[in-house]
This record gives sequence, C-alpha cells and structure tokens, in this order.
Amino acid sequence: MSERRRRIRMVTVFMILIILLLAGIWLEINAGYRKISPEEMWEILKGGGTKSVRYTLLNLRLPRIFTSLLVGVGLAVSGCVIQGVSRNDMAEPGILGINAGAGLFVAAFLVLVPQSSVSLTVLLPVLAFAGSMAVAVLDYRLARTGQGISPRRLLLMGVAVSTAVSSVTTILMLRLPDSDYAFVQNWLSGSIWGANWQNVRLLFVSLLLLGLFVFYKSRTLNVLSLSYQTAVGLGAAVSRQTVVLLGAAIAMSGLCCAVGGGLSFVGLVCPHMARRLVGPNYRILVPATVLTGSVLMTYADLISRTLLSPREIPVGIVAAVIGAPYFLYLLIKT
Repeated sequence: MSERRRRIRMVTVFMILIILLLAGIWLEINAGYRKISPEEMWEILKGGGTKSVRYTLLNLRLPRIFTSLLVGVGLAVSGCVIQGVSRNDMAEPGILGINAGAGLFVAAFLVLVPQSSVSLTVLLPVLAFAGSMAVAVLDYRLARTGQGISPRRLLLMGVAVSTAVSSVTTILMLRLPDSDYAFVQNWLSGSIWGANWQNVRLLFVSLLLLGLFVFYKSRTLNVLSLSYQTAVGLGAAVSRQTVVLLGAAIAMSGLCCAVGGGLSFVGLVCPHMARRLVGPNYRILVPATVLTGSVLMTYADLISRTLLSPREIPVGIVAAVIGAPYFLYLLIKT
C-alpha cells in the first residue's frame, strides 16, 4: 500500500470514528422520555431554554454522557499501554486484576469504616487508585524475571491474583448491610454511578495529562512492543520505561474504576479494534484507541439505558457482552 493510500485510509478511519461518536452522543442526549430538539439545544447553549429542559440536559444527561465517554477513553488507552509493555495481546486492566484490586479496597473500607464521616464520593477515587496500584505492583513483582516482564507470566499471575482478590472481596461483601452490598455489587458490575460535573472535570484533566504523556512515549511503546533483546539493543531502558508506562496505565484505569466501577473487556477490545484499523504504530494507534474507546462506551451506555427502559442495565454487562465474543476469538486464534 502506497504512502498516499495509507494516509487516505487513516483519515477515513478517523472521520468515521468521529462521526460515530457524534451520532452516539446525539442519540444519548435524546435517550429518555423527554426528547431535546436541535433548536432547544441551541437555545440552551446560548443560555436560554426552559428550566426543566436545561436541568435534564445539563445536570442529568451531559454529565452521564461525558463520564461514560471519558471512562471508555481511559480504559482503552490503559489497555493499549499494558498490551504494549507486556507484549501480550490479551493483557488489559480487568484481566490483570487491577479492577478487582480497586473493588477490594472499596469493599474493605465499607466493612472497616461503616459509619464514615467523609463522603464516599471523595474517598472512592483514592481507594480505587490505591487498590489498583497494590494489585498492579503485585502482578509486576510476580511476573518479573531476569529479562524484565514475562508476558505469559504477567497474564497468568494477573488471572490468579484477580481470582484471589475477587474471592476476598466476595467474603467481605457478605459482612456488609444490604444497602452497601448493593452499592458494591453494582460498582463491580460496572455502573456509571459518579456521573457529575466534578468527576467529569477530574477525569478530563487527569486523562488529558496522562494521555498526552502516553502519546509522547509512543516511540518508546513501539520499541517496547518488540522483543526484550531487540528493545535493549535499540538502547531502551526497558525496566524503567515499563514501570513508568505501567504507572500511567494504572492511574488511568484506577480513575476510571472509581467512577465507572469494574468494567471489563473495554481495555482489551478497543486497542485490538484500533490496531486492525490503523496498524501497530503507537503514534497513530493511541489516538485511534481514544476514539474506539469513546465510541464503544458511548453506545454501551446508550444500550444500557434504553434496552430495558425504564430499568437500566449496568453498562459493564453491556460492554462485556460486546467484548466477550472478541476475547473468545483471540483465545481460539492464539
């Protein structure tokens, strides 16, 4: 394929993803009993519109839309980084137990401090990040060999640690009162519970900085995705760069888990979709993964809200239904 045709293909792919994303956002805006016309939307953007419609759009729907979109971006880029540094196509935050670690810390806090004077909304991001970091460090230590991280060991250790952590979480949940049990269960299933402008701002700023850092390190990711010997031969500080990039991936995943719960398969499926669309070059793959993650989560959230309306399906279940067949395909292929 010539360079010109390759560029045209890339532009076409990005344009289609952007159109799909905008269409999904518009469908989500109108997913409810109260439809919002383009004229009403324009009036609200200018500062007008009726009070009820403004409240529905600005306080209910837009925070939910942007939260789910940003969660998809964070988990997708996190999975992309983890797959690159581990050189393992089936690695992602959920399979490595990072989501399970976040859930463990949340459940343990509710058991140990049932009558907290501090709002859980404030503590949840800290707890989720700490749990993600703890499990990620354990995975890294168990998977590390004399030549750096072993991809096979990383996957196997991640699955084992994830299973153990999930079992401990289940034991802790049995000690919770019904209300806290339901909260943790919904959180583990993947529920966009933290849909407010405060979390949107936190996610946007954090993911923007971490995403720009990952994009800046795209050349390093290209080298790390090769074999260990090749990366060392090209002069890469494999161990140090792996730790730095894994830290960025864990931070993104932990923040997304705090707001979106234990979402699975998003970090696995989206990088693979993007890789098939634009190729393995991380300078193009990272932006494409951003778009695929946002598109997947936007439509998953749309389905979760409308499929059994007025009841709502946890968005994590919808994402898993979309991602599980692709994961089985990868297992059969490899």
